[in-house]
Amino acid sequence: MEYGKQVYEDYLHCDHVWQRVAPELEPYPAVRSTVPAVAANCCIARRREEAEQLVDFIGHELADRQVYCQQLRVAPPAARRVLRQLVEEEGGHARRLMGLYYMMTGQCCRTAPPAADGECLAWCAFLRRRYEEECAGGYAYAKAAEETEDECLRRTLQRMSADEYRHAEMLVQLWEGNLSR
Repeated sequence: MEYGKQVYEDYLHCDHVWQRVAPELEPYPAVRSTVPAVAANCCIARRREEAEQLVDFIGHELADRQVYCQQLRVAPPAARRVLRQLVEEEGGHARRLMGLYYMMTGQCCRTAPPAADGECLAWCAFLRRRYEEECAGGYAYAKAAEETEDECLRRTLQRMSADEYRHAEMLVQLWEGNLSR
C-alpha cells in the first residue's frame, strides 16, 4: 500500500481489531459514516465455512512444506535450491493463511502439525506426485476464490492458486533438468 493512500479496507481491519480490544471506543466515526456498501462485503461478513476451509488450506500448506523438507535431504544437489525455495514459499503460504484466519475470526489458528510419514520417494516418483498435488492445490484455491463473496479473501486465494500452479511448473523444470543428465 502506498503511504498516504488509505483505503476503506484498512479502516475496516483496524475497526475490527478496535472492537475486540476496546469496544467502547469509536476510533473512526467519520470514516464509518462514509464507507460504501461494497466495502461491507470485504473483511467484515465472514462465513464459518470459509474459516474452516482456511484451516484445511493451512494444514495442506504445512504438510507440503514438511514433504519438501523431507525430500530436501535426499534430493540431487542441483535441485536443492529449488526445493528450499518451495519450503520457504509453502511456509509463507501457511503464515499468510494463518494471518487471514486471525483477521477473519479474531483467533489464532490451532492446527496440529502434520504427522511425518517418513517416506522419501524416488526422485522421479516424488516429482510426479508433487506435480499432481500442486496442480490439485491450485485448482482448490481457484475454486474457493470463485465461491467466496469476500473480495479480500478472493484476491488472496487467487494469488495462492497462481503460486501453486507456478510450483507445479518448477517441478516440471526439475524433471526437465533430470532428463538432460
